[in-house]
Amino acid sequence: MLRMNLICTLTSARLLACCRVLSFTLAGVFLAGCTMNPFIMNYRGDRMTPVLEAQVVQDAPADGTATEIGSSTFLASVPKAGDAEAIEAAREVGAGMVKWSCVNAGKIQSTELDPVYQRRAEGRGNFGTYAPLPGQRESWQYTARFWRANAASGSTPTPRG
Repeated sequence: MLRMNLICTLTSARLLACCRVLSFTLAGVFLAGCTMNPFIMNYRGDRMTPVLEAQVVQDAPADGTATEIGSSTFLASVPKAGDAEAIEAAREVGAGMVKWSCVNAGKIQSTELDPVYQRRAEGRGNFGTYAPLPGQRESWQYTARFWRANAASGSTPTPRG
């Protein structure tokens, strides 16, 4: 009887350890696949019920046809956002239309960390000393405006809580 309990205990411990490893692995894969959308991260305005379809527009909608629900403005050191990210943000905040632009904002001051000394300590990981190197890098100014089509009755949609 004691032997069976010991085997069950060992099996349970191994199973628990495997489940933990699997859950951490799946969490890592999930988080690695998620990228932050800068249009959403910098969004200011109302959030409505998400929509299934959104589109990029070249001009603001005609007066009375849509209500502007929000905007997003941010600087980026590399041009990395485009139509796909703008549309994803529009769908998430409940806007059917988004107009966005990206212009070169010139050079901004930046600081890079240059590794001066690195070593690995057994069982403790990597250690290093870094020296700050001042410099400049190009920047891009992104601006987006989000609209939701007005209902047929002419009333504006209500924000979701």
